[in-house]
Amino acid sequence: MRLFAIQAMIRRLAIGADFRSAMASMGGVGSTALARHIGSIADKTVKEHAYSPRVFDQYDNIKLGYIYGNPYNAVLSVFRRGYQHMHVRAMNADSGTEPKNLEGISLEEFLAQGKDEFYMERQFDNWTSEVNPKHPIILIKYEALADHIGEILDFFGTKDPFEVKERKSSWLDQPESIRKQLEKVYGGLFEKVEAMPSIKIISPNKSA
Repeated sequence: MRLFAIQAMIRRLAIGADFRSAMASMGGVGSTALARHIGSIADKTVKEHAYSPRVFDQYDNIKLGYIYGNPYNAVLSVFRRGYQHMHVRAMNADSGTEPKNLEGISLEEFLAQGKDEFYMERQFDNWTSEVNPKHPIILIKYEALADHIGEILDFFGTKDPFEVKERKSSWLDQPESIRKQLEKVYGGLFEKVEAMPSIKIISPNKSA
C-alpha cells in the first residue's frame, strides 16, 4: 500500500501543482488506475470512496469524478481481493455511520446478512442526485468507460492517453445461490445503475 501511495504522489507531481482533481468510486470498478492517471488527490486515501461529493467542499478549484458500475461485480471484486474490511471503513468515512467489522467475513456470510454494509446505494444516490455541486462532477459508468475515455480525459484536462482494461470476470459465473443473494441485497441499486447514462456532467450553478 505504501508503494501505491508513493506512485500516486509521483504522478501528481508529474502532472503539476496547478492541476487538481479527485476521483471517487463505489469500489471494484477499476477506478484506481484512472484515478492515478489523472492525478487524483483522493488516491490511496479514504476519500477515494467518499460517500458524498460534499466531502470535497473544503477544496477550491477542483474537478470531481465518480465511477460506478454493476454492483454485483463490484462486491465480488472487493471480496476476491480481501478488501472488505478496509472498504467498509472507507465507504462509511465521514458519513456518520459506524462501519461494521468485516475482518475475516466471507462473501457468503456477508450476503447472508441481507444488508449492504458498504452503503453503496447511499453513495450512488449522493453523487448522482447532486443538483448544484460546489465543483464540476463527471459521473462515469464503468461498463462504458472505454467508449468515453476521450471525453473523460478532456474533462480532467489530461492529454496523456489511457488504456482501459475490461473486466474478465462476471457475477453470472457464480453459483446460483450467490447470484440470488446478490440480487436480493443489490437488486435495487443494479436497476438504478442500468438506468443511468454512460457519462454525465453536473456543473455548479454559479447564479445560485
